[in-house]
Amino acid sequence: MSSQRKWATGYLITFMVMIFLNYWSGTNVGSVADANQAIIQPAGFAFSIWGLIYMLLFAWIIKLFFSGDGSVTARLKFWPVFNFLLNGLWILVFTQQWLWASVIVIAGLLYTLVKMYAVLTGAGRYGFDRLPLSVYMGWVTIAAIVNIFALAVNNDVETFIGLGELPWTIIMLVFAALAGIAVALRFGDWLYPLVFIWPYFGIYAENDSMYMSLDTTLLITALALLAAAVMAVSRRQGGQPDRKSSG
Repeated sequence: MSSQRKWATGYLITFMVMIFLNYWSGTNVGSVADANQAIIQPAGFAFSIWGLIYMLLFAWIIKLFFSGDGSVTARLKFWPVFNFLLNGLWILVFTQQWLWASVIVIAGLLYTLVKMYAVLTGAGRYGFDRLPLSVYMGWVTIAAIVNIFALAVNNDVETFIGLGELPWTIIMLVFAALAGIAVALRFGDWLYPLVFIWPYFGIYAENDSMYMSLDTTLLITALALLAAAVMAVSRRQGGQPDRKSSG
């Protein structure tokens, strides 16, 4: 068995472990989240994006078995294994309401995604080699912030350095949007900022126009993220050197 297929097999096994843990405990995630609901938590429908993420990751792994180019697995090596195991571990600790541990685990999960994304981008691997990670990383970026707010609610933290939950929610939404815009423009990734718009819409729907300042922030940041995506596409079509892609 080639090195590429060995790594792909490892990815598939740990991916299936992750899926088992997610679907075994997945119904409990919503109840724990609702018990510690923060303003920034999106409506339940927004979490359906996990289905898309899992389908994209599965297709990505299967492609590795049939690709004649082993450079993706040669560069990523053990990082997807760590990522999938951390994803499953997060489900376990979050459903047990070990929220401090869940914040640490999701931070590690986000770190592995950033690492994989940076490795593939640095190697010029765009197209479907990077696309699933753009969606996955975009969602986990927001999920990590939501997780931190859930921890604060669980510990009855109402203010931090003089600011309440609503101002901090607005600050973090702007901060996340700036990160999405920076990635879009720096790495020519139109998809990453678009992913943010989905949870932002979920936050808007969940709060049902309760806070005008929040609605305004969500609208402005969503438009800025959309503009960044369009700019990323324009730059890619405007004569930047072609990079290796998934095919």
